[in-house]
Amino acid sequence: MARKVRFVDVYVLLVASAGAVVVVWAGGRTDLRDAASSRGFWLFALLLLLGEVFPIAIPRKGGEIEYLTASTTFAIAMLMAYGPAAAILVQVSASIIADLVQRKSAWKVAFNVGQYALSLGVAGVVYQAAGGTAAVHASSLPAFLAAGAVFFIANVILTDIVLGVTSGGSLADFIGHDLLFQAQTTLPLLALAPVVIAIMDESLWLVPLVVAPEVAVWWGTHLALENARLAEELGGSLEQMTELARAKDDFVAVVSHELRTPLTSIQGYVKTMLQLEEDLPPDQRKTFLEAADRQSDRLRRLIEQLLVVARLESDVEPIALSLVSIPRLASDVVDELRPQARGHVFDLRSPAGLPSLLTDEAKVHQILSNLVENALKYAPADTRISVHAEPAVRGVVVSVADEGPGIPEDAQERIFERFFQVDQSATRRVGGTGLGLYICTKMAAALGARLWLARSAEGGSEFSLFLPERPPGSEGPAEAVSR
Repeated sequence: MARKVRFVDVYVLLVASAGAVVVVWAGGRTDLRDAASSRGFWLFALLLLLGEVFPIAIPRKGGEIEYLTASTTFAIAMLMAYGPAAAILVQVSASIIADLVQRKSAWKVAFNVGQYALSLGVAGVVYQAAGGTAAVHASSLPAFLAAGAVFFIANVILTDIVLGVTSGGSLADFIGHDLLFQAQTTLPLLALAPVVIAIMDESLWLVPLVVAPEVAVWWGTHLALENARLAEELGGSLEQMTELARAKDDFVAVVSHELRTPLTSIQGYVKTMLQLEEDLPPDQRKTFLEAADRQSDRLRRLIEQLLVVARLESDVEPIALSLVSIPRLASDVVDELRPQARGHVFDLRSPAGLPSLLTDEAKVHQILSNLVENALKYAPADTRISVHAEPAVRGVVVSVADEGPGIPEDAQERIFERFFQVDQSATRRVGGTGLGLYICTKMAAALGARLWLARSAEGGSEFSLFLPERPPGSEGPAEAVSR
């Protein structure tokens, strides 16, 4: 479908076309030879080019940055001293060079050419019509003021029409606010134009002294913006460190609770057996031992989880590669976790002929186990847990979906962070350390895989795991590597 032609496109084309006509007119002027023979002409041209290539960055409300070109001073000075044709050609040439250096689009380059050519062309007509001369006299001051005002208004409005329309707000309000801002920044530069010409009449070598204040402003704003950026980065780092410290405090509290709970249970069962000894019936003794064994296994898994995090953080987690059948592995995970189901129904699907992958079976097993175990924890009893494997480009995607309450939208971007838990209250229904998904993400990255939250709403959540056909840099099915 062809792209719809917008008003902005037509406007930019008209400005660029009209500006091109003015440039062609300026190029045909015969008085350019006289202007080019003057050393002042080339000095003005050089300073104008530098002003375009190194604009002054000025911060505005809302965090926006306005780039002010100091070339305005020398463009108007050239218009007064050497005529509008010289000013147009030099300003247009400098604008093209600066835009190419700054890698602006062809449309932006063309629009800037048209904008400058039209603004200077109209200003030149006004200056000459008002009786302006090449030399600075009191009689030429009205002509300068009129030409400067026309150039300023034309230049601002030509640009603001594009910016105002694309902003989506009121065009009149946008132009009104921007005119006030531009008047505070651009008019002082325009006022320097006759000063530059007067100084040139006295001595050409004094002209660069006028540039010194502008260089000081450019350097000052550059440092100010750099300091503001560094301050913002520092504030973000401090905020991140504060959040990390809070998360670590929460993690210590959670881990302490998670370690204490099974340990307390084990001690309770053992102390009861020691106190009752022979008075405890054999079936009760077996029940206590089984319960202590379950709590011991829970404690072991927690400790192993903490050790895995330490290894992953240190980049020393080993990777053992082998050919793995994902459907078989997913079936094994479901069979192992089926005793934890509370009436849940497992929907295990994979197409026939799904290729085996060269990967670390233990790590993929742990990732899938964590995803399915989370689904069992959070999904209500008697709901469906889906585990689907599908072929993908250069790999396989495994999805684990539940019919639980979903993850709050404000927490979805943080669920893979270390220590983060959606419910961090002391009375939360589901326990845990907030490390499961973080471990899964780190393990997936180690295998060249990717884990993400595919969807989450009131009807449930779905996590997807992309597994490549082989990790990056691997060479054979029997290879064992360490990161």
